[in-house]
Amino acid sequence: MHSTLQRLNHISSTATTYVLILLSLISITSYLTLPPVAPGKLEIRDLIVQRGRLRRWGAKEEDLASLRFDLKTDLEPLLNSYNTKQLFLYLTASYTDSLDAQDHEVVLWDRIITRGDIRDLRSVNKSKSSKSKSTKSKRSRAGRGRVWVEEGKNKYTWKMPSGSFKGVQNANLTVYYSLMPYVGLLSSGVAATATSAIHVPNVA
Repeated sequence: MHSTLQRLNHISSTATTYVLILLSLISITSYLTLPPVAPGKLEIRDLIVQRGRLRRWGAKEEDLASLRFDLKTDLEPLLNSYNTKQLFLYLTASYTDSLDAQDHEVVLWDRIITRGDIRDLRSVNKSKSSKSKSTKSKRSRAGRGRVWVEEGKNKYTWKMPSGSFKGVQNANLTVYYSLMPYVGLLSSGVAATATSAIHVPNVA
């Protein structure tokens, strides 16, 4: 005869085993059945390089780049997946410095979209927000995960370790996504790409 404690221990071990098997199956199937996402459109409005200083003590004068961009992409299929917890979007710029022959990649902007977001992610310039109020409700009801950023700006400072962009001619800008599931491995992909490399101008 087994004691009550032994029986409870056996039931707990068996239940834990079945739960781990179930979670493993969910992780594998959700990873293998991720819906494809068509890359959206990323348009760079302008890119300006100016001499300036960061707002911190002892900062030296250096080249600082700022840009404005438009972004349209549809990530709704990913959010509709039963195992999706949230999406992390980030805009990167990759380029080569001819002076030191090194490749660089920096994150300029990011945004988190959670599964609980029931409306589209919209970020519109204030001067145009009143014009788009009438269409906002119609677009937000269409679904979730549709990203529309108009006249967005880089969220993080874009600068070079050397303090100058003289050795940089062009930069490739891409928006990536990272999918965080409830259970399983992280996955990533391309959310939007620019049609061509953008020219990095001289200091204004």
